[in-house]
Amino acid sequence: MTVVWVIVGIVVFAIVLDRALVFAERRGWISSRSESTGGGGAGLFGELQALVAPSSQHTQEELRSREMRGEQLETSGDPLGVDLANGIVRLPSANPEPRQSDPPKG
Repeated sequence: MTVVWVIVGIVVFAIVLDRALVFAERRGWISSRSESTGGGGAGLFGELQALVAPSSQHTQEELRSREMRGEQLETSGDPLGVDLANGIVRLPSANPEPRQSDPPKG
């Protein structure tokens, strides 16, 4: 007879707990049960993909690192037009020279 009372007690406790959680959901104290944050299958799939195609993981890491670095300007030339060693400063002209294909105006 004691086993029956234990089972009844567990069932009553489960029902009371469920009703309390539903009340808390409706008040907004806890997140809704219907909202899914994604399953664990996505993480498992990512790990399986890393085993099968490790280059995709390296590609994603490279894309993330490029996003973090941003675009960097190339330093192949003198971007400011200043040559400190020779004391020369080059300023862009306001009127660019006409192209050779353009006929002279006159």
